Amino acid sequence: MQTRLKRWLRAHGLTLNETKTRLLNVRQEGFKFLGFGVSWRKGKSGRNYPHMEPHPKSQQKLRDKLRDKLNHWTLWRAAEEVVPEVNRLLKGWSGYFHYANSTRVFDRMNKYVAQRLQRWLWRKHGRAGARWTPNLWEVLSERHGLYRLPTKAAWKRAVA
Repeated sequence: MQTRLKRWLRAHGLTLNETKTRLLNVRQEGFKFLGFGVSWRKGKSGRNYPHMEPHPKSQQKLRDKLRDKLNHWTLWRAAEEVVPEVNRLLKGWSGYFHYANSTRVFDRMNKYVAQRLQRWLWRKHGRAGARWTPNLWEVLSERHGLYRLPTKAAWKRAVA
């Protein structure tokens, strides 16, 4: 297999980087590729499939960027100025990662974003002991225009 690959690469003027290349059995261990975590999983039907979702490091990078935008050092900025920046960040991230098995990850990230923005708004307006809102997304999207990451599979939506 590897000799065939090397032959094909050489024919196209490319070389294989031996230090970065490794062979693995994807059915036994997963790997990270272009920000996605790829592993082999068993589906609800009992059949195995290659599962791709945003890698935990990619999720952590998004949380870190959100933390940079929504922290105590940015409380002086207007919400009308900060929320569009958060929306741009979320739309770009979802545009890249929405083409895999990302619905659970996106749902968790939506909860994180909503809670982070709500805490930021509370601190901004001096409401330390505020209560949680049962319809948090409606308030944040209607009043502040917060973008919600899609929690439907992109491939299901494309067919329908």
